Amino acid sequence: MNKKLIFSIRKCPDGYEIAEDVFSKYGSMVVSKNTIVNEHIRQKLMRFKVDSIAVFEPALPKNSVYRPKEAFAAAKRQYLKGINTVKDIINDLAAGRGLDYEKINEISDSFYEDMRSNFAIIECLNQIKGADEYTYSHCINVSLYSMLIGKWLKLPENEVKLLLSAGILHDVGKSKVPMEILNKRGPLTEREFEVIKKHTVYGFEIIKDIPDMDEKVKDAVLMHHEKENGTGYPFGVKGAGISYFAKIISIADVFDALTSERVYKHRLTPFDTFREFERMGIGEGYYDLGILLTFLYNISQYYIGSKVMMNTGKVGEIIYVPPHNISKPVVRDEEDYIDLSVQRDMKIVKML
Repeated sequence: MNKKLIFSIRKCPDGYEIAEDVFSKYGSMVVSKNTIVNEHIRQKLMRFKVDSIAVFEPALPKNSVYRPKEAFAAAKRQYLKGINTVKDIINDLAAGRGLDYEKINEISDSFYEDMRSNFAIIECLNQIKGADEYTYSHCINVSLYSMLIGKWLKLPENEVKLLLSAGILHDVGKSKVPMEILNKRGPLTEREFEVIKKHTVYGFEIIKDIPDMDEKVKDAVLMHHEKENGTGYPFGVKGAGISYFAKIISIADVFDALTSERVYKHRLTPFDTFREFERMGIGEGYYDLGILLTFLYNISQYYIGSKVMMNTGKVGEIIYVPPHNISKPVVRDEEDYIDLSVQRDMKIVKML
């Protein structure tokens, strides 16, 4: 790791990587570790009256600077390339051809090495979601969310790369599910859902004999619909009986599903999704709380500064996400500060 330096906010050059999470005086994360400094980040930190930050020297060519639009464009190129690769893989499997695991490794390596900015990744995930190619984009989205969770859990580099592969492959068994069920424009019948549930076992059957594949990836594919309380499938195991990777993939899987546009439902806002996770994770006991709370806390902080539409029709900006009540942020509009934990008749209806 490069040498750590301390800079005043105003004097820190573009391209430096923030070495520690930066918090406001209220305890809210303003900018996370590994964010690359640019003018937008400087202005955001100054708005929150942060005076100085610890940074690493940038791993950039001499005289080059970090440009957020270019970082997003690069992330988007990798993202779209990944979708096309996943499409080829699933189509090959549906046609009876084998799985090219080398392609999976290539995607994982390129994502890990080239998509370094968490802000660019999350912006990419937020902007490019759509219903048209959900089957393929979902695999990439889950892979990237899983990578972020792995980093936030401080897992070793090799395990984060394995999580990327597991995310890409988690739904590979759907290549064996009839297309009329996968693409149905509406809720599934009970019989159709029973067919869908078989995809975890189908996926495991596809990959179980690949010699170079880590067992953690195989277990994640097989068990990513298991739940902490034993109500999941295919085995109904609970707690310690579930693969740790599967626990991570399951959270990434549901978060992407809820925040994505589908042919039969509109996406939820991230804050409605946080509320759903609070219900499912804390109320129903579906998820590993350590993993879930790490994910929800970290992902929620990236929405500070986001523009939102309220149910009143007004446009506002999220200025604070309470760590212990992340589904109820504080929003500033043209006239006032709106604390959604207090003003319960108001809510965010759309991210802008």
